[in-house]
Amino acid sequence: VSIVPVGKDRLAVDIPHREGGEKEQIIDEKTINTIREQLQKSAILNLYLTHEQNSQDTINRINGGDFVLNSQIVEFDENTDRGSKDRPGGPDKLLLQDEVLIKGSDVTNASAQLESAGWVINIKFKGEGSDTLYDVSNKYKGDGRTQMAILLDGKIISAAVFNGAIPGGNCQISGNFTENEAKSLAVSMRNPLGVQPNIIFEESFPPTLAKAAIDQGIRAGLLGIALTALFMMIFYRFAGFIALIGLTVNIILLFGILAIFKADFTLAGIAGVILTIGIAIDANVLIYERLREERATGKGVVASIQAAYEKAFSAIFDAQITTLITAFVLLWLAEGAIQGFAVTLTIGIIVSLFSALLVTRVCYNWLKGINPKLKFTPVLSKKNINFLGLTKKTRLLSILLILVSIGWLGYKGGDSLGIEFAGGQQLRFNATQGTTQDQIDELVNDNRSEGSKVPQIQKLTPIGQDKTIFSVRVSDTDGETVKDALNSSGLADGQIQSQQIRSQVAGEMLTTSVIALLAGLVAIFLYITFRFEFSFAMGAIIALVHDLVIVIGITVLCGLELNLILVGAFLTIAGYSINDTIVVFDRIREGLKTQRGAQDAVMNNAINSTLTRTILTSVTTLLTVFALYLFGGPSLRDFSFAIIIGVLVGTYSSIFVASPVVAFWAKWKKINLRREILDAEQETVESAATTN
Repeated sequence: VSIVPVGKDRLAVDIPHREGGEKEQIIDEKTINTIREQLQKSAILNLYLTHEQNSQDTINRINGGDFVLNSQIVEFDENTDRGSKDRPGGPDKLLLQDEVLIKGSDVTNASAQLESAGWVINIKFKGEGSDTLYDVSNKYKGDGRTQMAILLDGKIISAAVFNGAIPGGNCQISGNFTENEAKSLAVSMRNPLGVQPNIIFEESFPPTLAKAAIDQGIRAGLLGIALTALFMMIFYRFAGFIALIGLTVNIILLFGILAIFKADFTLAGIAGVILTIGIAIDANVLIYERLREERATGKGVVASIQAAYEKAFSAIFDAQITTLITAFVLLWLAEGAIQGFAVTLTIGIIVSLFSALLVTRVCYNWLKGINPKLKFTPVLSKKNINFLGLTKKTRLLSILLILVSIGWLGYKGGDSLGIEFAGGQQLRFNATQGTTQDQIDELVNDNRSEGSKVPQIQKLTPIGQDKTIFSVRVSDTDGETVKDALNSSGLADGQIQSQQIRSQVAGEMLTTSVIALLAGLVAIFLYITFRFEFSFAMGAIIALVHDLVIVIGITVLCGLELNLILVGAFLTIAGYSINDTIVVFDRIREGLKTQRGAQDAVMNNAINSTLTRTILTSVTTLLTVFALYLFGGPSLRDFSFAIIIGVLVGTYSSIFVASPVVAFWAKWKKINLRREILDAEQETVESAATTN
């Protein structure tokens, strides 16, 4: 059982299925009910003294309208001897003082014990609680009238007179406890929450359903790896083979680390693995494009390899760090599946740096003796496109896309939010033989009210079984109507499980998601400002906002509703987009330091120099994500669709938005970028010399 804090005042409890012989079994409903009851016990334990006027007559008079100062009437718990109607053993209520004698927070230990009279609970108090217990018991010992009542969650579970002083803070509760009740109460007393917990959302997943979804994700991942491997071999030949060795080590290390930390293998984790593959390939493409350039100058293989790794390092490092920033933001703010995705992505980025910069380099060092001939498939001929000269046209296109996106989001308003953010109900059921997706779609849509949220309908056929399971998420207003329609239609086989998605949870999810996006943008902006000049930071953040606005707008325009999995996709897109932009910026800074000529000419040359890398990286990433979209099942389809749009928009913005913004900002503020870069480099050299 996994218990994870969510926000400030919520917990997420995951209860896995257990293995049962050859077949997997779900924990039985009785056990689930026991866990539900345990979770909702606050175990607020307090001790009170009976009021000096405690009697049945006084209680009757108070019930009749009389008032007794500093008193309260409290009932016995129905499970105690006196509280049970079947076992009357005295009054079912007591008149207690209204001031707490000893608080439950003073409990240091509680344990269940079997004695001749039945199960009892032994309690030990600490400090002030122990002293108070001794003083009071010593004062009232032997008076035969004053009782100490022990209240658990507002009900009396034990009340007794003091036969003598109680030293050491030890106390015993006796009652009509079963073994499970006594042990459960003891656990609750040792870990009192102090408040009354409520279950605000509950969801169940049959193991066969989860297995089917995960198997689909694995198949998609394997296909993505195969396509990427083929692509690398075609374009980089022998060097592509070396890259595949690094990628293999990458995947082995990634799964090994996940296994060491006993991380759960989930759909979100599979998405993280597939994205890690794209990141690893990008690092290799950066190195190999540098290698292609070095070989074109006539350098030998060994010298070209060394120069390629040295020149590609800064771009790889900065690109990976910015993606790592988005992963850290997700780890910090996200919940559930998205946090699992962030864990996988974080480990994957670190492992990718190791495999791309060290493993592949070691492979080349081993091959020095045979002096391999490195040949590459040509992608683009010598390029000299005036990208900055196209700024006016691309600016109009970007403004148009942004206006359409913002306008559509404004038009949709709250309707653009999925049920996870808006609240609703989830229905899960086995479908009768022969039921189709179209039948369920038609029935659900025919029974939804006008203006309600678009239903989310998922269909999965568990592996090894003939039955089909449907999961339907609808608005609160449609929940009962759709459920009744399913029952009367004969499309549902057996009971329909219904869980509420509370608006409280939905609102918190939405707030957290917005904060995560904003925190990611701020963190990336700060890092780019630190590593580059402010002009580059402005270009990067404007391009990033440009990408996110357009991607969010297009996803909603295409009929998707915003949910948690899409928030994870948007942050991933932010990392990918900034990755692309940094590669171009790194080449611009290098050009301004080493090349003569106008600033715009150097920028154009930098964009042209990285164009092959940009195209190849986009294609390899799209191959893996397309595999996820086509074969990853409905659980990952929205995520992969958003990533596909993000890759396309991010590629466009790294060429046509980020660099033009840098050029515009520098001209507007009359900034000499070449001088800024050279001065910053000189300061770094002088600082290093002073330190040494």
